[in-house]
Amino acid sequence: MTVVASESSRVAPTLKGEARRQRLLETAADAFLEFGYADVSMQEIVRQAGGSASTAYQLFGNKEGLLIAVLQRELEQLRHQVFPEEVFALPVAQALEVIAQRMVAHSVQQRSVQFYRLVMAECHRLEKMADYLRQQVAIQIYHPLERCLRAACARGELQIDDPEQAARMLGNLINGIAQEARLEGGYANGPAERDKAACSYSIHMFLRAFRSP
Repeated sequence: MTVVASESSRVAPTLKGEARRQRLLETAADAFLEFGYADVSMQEIVRQAGGSASTAYQLFGNKEGLLIAVLQRELEQLRHQVFPEEVFALPVAQALEVIAQRMVAHSVQQRSVQFYRLVMAECHRLEKMADYLRQQVAIQIYHPLERCLRAACARGELQIDDPEQAARMLGNLINGIAQEARLEGGYANGPAERDKAACSYSIHMFLRAFRSP
């Protein structure tokens, strides 16, 4: 897979610089969600966050690079919440149930829905962002799912001929459960009972298809 070069990969050289970078990311995230990508400028984000415009451009390159960095941080936070290291040692049925419920709980949050809508609105205009986002979804979601499935196969719990494709299928299946929440603007109190039930049923049917005899 070709790696898309991105300003988001630039690292601030000092703790103070990293704190400034995080402040810019937080300010940019709030601004993009409130006003949309097109209606907020780098200059306005820098004004709200404090610091110099030259530092912001040095760290992120341009406004698209800043948006990419914001989305990367959101996906990294998702991965840390959904795929803690201990989940990979659980029996596969328990592991996938935990992963699915956490993923849906994150996806139906109002902030997550706002980011989803932002991405859908801008992907067709920002080709670099779309390419980078596809890579990040694979790294932060599909790869950990694949790792879980391969571990289950190694333990003899599952028989899967193509764990990579099975992970993509499962990830998309779980992601689809959040669609109603995205239409409604997200849920302040977490997933509905029907969403939790859909998670459990999806995992049950997935395991039924791939469980070792």
